[in-house]
Amino acid sequence: MLVFMRERTAGVAFAGISLLLCFAAFALAARGEVQHQSFKAFYCGATAVRERHDPYLVEPLRTCERSLEQDAMPQGYVEPAPLPGYSLAVFVPLTLLPPKLAAELFALLLALASVLAARCLAASLHGRDWAILLAFTPLTLLNVAYGEVPPLALLAICAAGYLLVKQRPMLAGLVVCCALIQPNVGAPAALAVFIFAPQSRRAILLGAFVLAAISFAALGPAQNVEYFAKVLPGMARAEIAASDQYSLAHLLYASGLSTGTALLIGQIWFVCIAAIGIALAQRLMKATGNPALLALIPPAAVLFFGIYLHDIQLLIALPAAVAVATIAPNGFARTLATVGLALLAVVWTQPLRGAVAAIDAAGVAGAILAVLNGAVVRRVTVAGAAIGVTLVLLVLLHHFAPPLTAAAVVTHDFSALSNELSPVAWARYLSATPALTRSTFEAQAAAWLGLFGVLAGAAAASVKPARS
Repeated sequence: MLVFMRERTAGVAFAGISLLLCFAAFALAARGEVQHQSFKAFYCGATAVRERHDPYLVEPLRTCERSLEQDAMPQGYVEPAPLPGYSLAVFVPLTLLPPKLAAELFALLLALASVLAARCLAASLHGRDWAILLAFTPLTLLNVAYGEVPPLALLAICAAGYLLVKQRPMLAGLVVCCALIQPNVGAPAALAVFIFAPQSRRAILLGAFVLAAISFAALGPAQNVEYFAKVLPGMARAEIAASDQYSLAHLLYASGLSTGTALLIGQIWFVCIAAIGIALAQRLMKATGNPALLALIPPAAVLFFGIYLHDIQLLIALPAAVAVATIAPNGFARTLATVGLALLAVVWTQPLRGAVAAIDAAGVAGAILAVLNGAVVRRVTVAGAAIGVTLVLLVLLHHFAPPLTAAAVVTHDFSALSNELSPVAWARYLSATPALTRSTFEAQAAAWLGLFGVLAGAAAASVKPARS
């Protein structure tokens, strides 16, 4: 009877948090303006795809974005849509709707993706779905506010992990390919599953073929070549100076290295950390017997100083943190991952307002309650202490390194040609906006420490104890 009551209470909590998250997501989209979201770039890029234009050039992307902007923008301003053809194809149906309605619907889809991801992750780890969803909430709402795609990749890796646990490798292979909507974090997950879950290989090859076919149908051969040969390198080069980057290349560039050298070292690091993440996933899977780790660990690894990263992508590291903190075979590893999870669950980059602080506090509480076992009083006490520490750190961070205000973002005049690539124009925009390229790493430091804790915990958990 007691077990039944606990399960019923947990079910009610999960349903309640799910509804609140969906309501908050819709409210954010309804109150927000499409012009302030990255969604406008995806919407306009998909519109270009539907109308058989090049979505990576300044025009017609700029003209479409201008139609959604109410504020006066610099003549050369255009926000790129640096997604592959198959990812832009996801947005094509939304372009049949008015932009505002499309943004609201997309916000609900993002919230539902996080809800389903929490359920899949909890089922894979025998964890508390309501607490996991609470931990996902701050970064999910950050993605909703900007209209970004990481929650969709989050669902793909969590669902793939669940299907591996349920011994459905073929379906897991197809699903993990969906994480390639964010190629820089989804590819290592797909590669790990491909290598260490042999029965998934045909499905992954099929999934890759389908994605390639969609890209070919959406863009044609020339624009697909353009994307990989020019758009991706151009976007990495443009963003290397952006102060909201979490990449090693940006850190090296800010330290004085040349753009080319910093990018080269960053690319080498990406390959190395991806290999480390895949190896850790395999070792930890053998140590715990849980194959879900093949899909969960590698994305978190490449977020540690990887390529072209922002705070929105940190959401994809949370499943690995929850997994290590839940099922690692030794307490030291679980402690490292728990601290990492608590740091990653917080949005450190937003202005400190009451609602933002409350959501961050809820996320930290969910993170602790998702992975900590024992008496209820002890779990609640630890969660309360974690909330207190988080709020103190947020106050200190915003006192010594306050986030940018709109008034501080001043852009000097610059231009962009209609037939040049949008990443080239974006680089010019960043150069003309000094506030967006200032060297500051306070917010990134919390995420880097969190990711280090998760990876160090995974490494500690994968080491076999010495024989006495």
